[in-house]
Amino acid sequence: MVQVEPSSLKELKKSPQWVGHKDKVPKNPWTGGNASSINPKTWSDAPRAWRAKQYAGWDGIGFVFTISTGIVGIDLDDCFVIGADGQRRLKPWALDIVQTLDSYTEYSPSHKGVHILVRGEIPFSITKNNVGVEIYNEARYFTVTGEQIGDVSEIQERPKALLAVHTQYKDVGRDDRFNDPFRRLLKGNGHAPSISQMRSMLAVLPVQQDYYDWLRVCMAVHAAYPNDDGIALIEEWSPGYPGEVANKFRSFERTQSEGVGIGTLVYMARQYGWRPVPKMKKVRSVRRVIRMSR
Repeated sequence: MVQVEPSSLKELKKSPQWVGHKDKVPKNPWTGGNASSINPKTWSDAPRAWRAKQYAGWDGIGFVFTISTGIVGIDLDDCFVIGADGQRRLKPWALDIVQTLDSYTEYSPSHKGVHILVRGEIPFSITKNNVGVEIYNEARYFTVTGEQIGDVSEIQERPKALLAVHTQYKDVGRDDRFNDPFRRLLKGNGHAPSISQMRSMLAVLPVQQDYYDWLRVCMAVHAAYPNDDGIALIEEWSPGYPGEVANKFRSFERTQSEGVGIGTLVYMARQYGWRPVPKMKKVRSVRRVIRMSR
């Protein structure tokens, strides 16, 4: 293990995409409150995030991924094993990924996993699954420990290797992408969320978002309600200039929406604290209630 200060990641330290973290919650280096992985106003450069971390006693700092940066993060969980000689080594599947990507790799804060940073592009992020391999290019932050593994100290450009790893793991264990309440909402009955559910998700999102995030919300709503109901939902939340939402919805019919669906809206709303309201269990009869109360 080579101990490296986070500031030694020269390629990233000047990027205004850094946050602190405490108990795995991202922290705003400007205010000390919580940060959001989809709100750039809550990020800073690495030096400021590091100073805020030291002042506030946070656990560390982290880098927020955006597609425009071109940097992808690979998170490998529970990927070490103790050998017969008592030494910790990467499990074969994890070693294969690390060697394939051959880019900057470091220990996660728990030392039970590793984070890999690499340059390249992926079609979509691979989120929580049951195999311990996650790959992110946006709307997520990585803790940065600076505890380097191996000899590669720079973030390498590995487009073909990255796509190979993504292809291998993109469909493995994806049923666990969301925890139960969210999976039921998105996949349980094959239908889009109700208008009231859509309205509750939009209600927690900031009205004044940058254009990119506003457009992604429009695409997500269009995926569920590509009609006047969807237009009304967006105009009720953040209307833009007169007729802009309707124009955007028409353009979505002619072009691909970059893979944005209702899951994007759920993910964004979750970042701002939204949770689905659990359904109450039905009681079969009044008599049963009376018996239960005795």
